[in-house]
Amino acid sequence: MVMFIGLMVEAQVTLPKMPASKDMEGMAMKNFIAPPPIGDVGKTTDGIVGKLMSSLALGADKKPGLTNAIGGFLKDKQGIIGLAKSAPAEYLSKFNPLQKGLFGKLKSTMGAAAFTKFMGLKPAGGDATNVLSNLFF
Repeated sequence: MVMFIGLMVEAQVTLPKMPASKDMEGMAMKNFIAPPPIGDVGKTTDGIVGKLMSSLALGADKKPGLTNAIGGFLKDKQGIIGLAKSAPAEYLSKFNPLQKGLFGKLKSTMGAAAFTKFMGLKPAGGDATNVLSNLFF
C-alpha cells in the first residue's frame, strides 16, 4: 500500500527589478567604446586576416573564408559607422547583429577551438592601433 502525504507550502518570491529600457540604454551607453575608423576596407581586411592567420596558426585553407566573412562585415559596418558619433544607441542596435553574424561565420570557418582563442585576442578599450578592434567595436 502506497501512502501519499502532501505538504503544501506557500512562499512569496520577490523577483529582482529589471531596469527600465531607458536605464538599460543608459548602461549600454556608459560602456560604449567608439569604433576605430575602417579606412580602406580591402587593406583592413587583409590586415585582420593576416593577424588572425598568424596569431591562431590557421591553415591556408581558412584564408578565403575569413577574407569573405571579414570583408563583407567591414563593408556593412562602414555603412553605419557614422552613427557611432551621431547616434551611438542606433549604431549599437545595427552593429550587434552584424557582429553576431560575423562571429558565427568565423566560428564555422576557423573551428571552435581557434574561435575561442580569437575571442581572447579582443583588444582592450577599442585600441585603434590594433586592427582587430574593427571586429569588436
